[in-house]
Amino acid sequence: MAQGKVSVAAMQTGSGATKEVERTSLVIGAAPANNGVIQAINAQSDFDTLFGDADSPLKTQLKAWQRNGDDLVSGYAISHGAGENILALIDKAMEQDISPEIIVICTPVTGKAEVEAYQAKNLEILNKYARYVRTLVAAPGLDGTQTWSELVTALNPLVDGVVGDRVAVVPLLIGDELGGVLGRLCKRSVTIADSPMRTQTGAMSLMLAPEDSAGEPLTNATTAALDALRFSCVQFYPDFDGTYFGDVNMLDAEGGDFQQIEIGRVVDMAARQVRIKAIYEIKNRQLNNSPTGIAYGKRKLGKPLLDMSKSVNIGADKFPGLIDAPKDDSISLTFMDEKHLHVVLKVKPIDSPSTITVGIMLDR
Repeated sequence: MAQGKVSVAAMQTGSGATKEVERTSLVIGAAPANNGVIQAINAQSDFDTLFGDADSPLKTQLKAWQRNGDDLVSGYAISHGAGENILALIDKAMEQDISPEIIVICTPVTGKAEVEAYQAKNLEILNKYARYVRTLVAAPGLDGTQTWSELVTALNPLVDGVVGDRVAVVPLLIGDELGGVLGRLCKRSVTIADSPMRTQTGAMSLMLAPEDSAGEPLTNATTAALDALRFSCVQFYPDFDGTYFGDVNMLDAEGGDFQQIEIGRVVDMAARQVRIKAIYEIKNRQLNNSPTGIAYGKRKLGKPLLDMSKSVNIGADKFPGLIDAPKDDSISLTFMDEKHLHVVLKVKPIDSPSTITVGIMLDR
């Protein structure tokens, strides 16, 4: 004879929320106080208290980050003294489980080897911690004796021949545009798929642009020349008020997929989300080499792409999601053997124009 038994267990499906890495920044720069200490910062932070009353390169960029972001920006900052090993400070942050989307280096690089070192550090972080990080690095502005043309010539060797799909170099032509564009990238009124070039995000709030040694102002001729060399710069529109930004150019190879930061940001977000989903499926026998098992895997591992493709209706208009809606072939699963599953995801960004040509003709 048998007796009745009931047992209820809560099933773990791995369908909960994950922490948001996107828009979290780690800013490193010179300042007189609290050197080497990792400080949590947000839009309400008092940088004089955290990093000293005196002006400093770190505070200059952080204040621009505050002005050009919004009331929800947050991240971390580390101040350092002269000659400090910045790569060691990045390591310190990683070891203390700081997981940023973007690292910002306020101390201008002086040679190509430094730029390549930051690319190598990004790859090391990816391999060691599975953290998808991109780095914005400052480059020098005018030294007081240069013309704008001479500055362009002096900056060219910093990136000439460099391949670094996770590094962008921002010359300090105005002085605080590095922090300004970081704030623009962290605003929540736009998505991580939006370029900092987007004019509807608004004009940037930056310091006054200096004149060169010949008394000439900064113009699009200089910024376009630097953009062609793969630097990331401000830009202006004739008879249209305000200072804006161009593309944040990653130092990807010629023809590479990740030459603009917004493309890499959405791919990195998909990678972070899918990685967590994949961890939950290790040794789950529902994911198996059968039609139902493959369908299960596509549904589970493809969910981040579906979530990223969701759009928002604003009146009669639609603000698109981060990516185009995935199709049937956007995810494929192949069992290489009984223990090894190979997954391929296709992420399709949504195009937006950076060059608009208008033709006008008479209608008679």
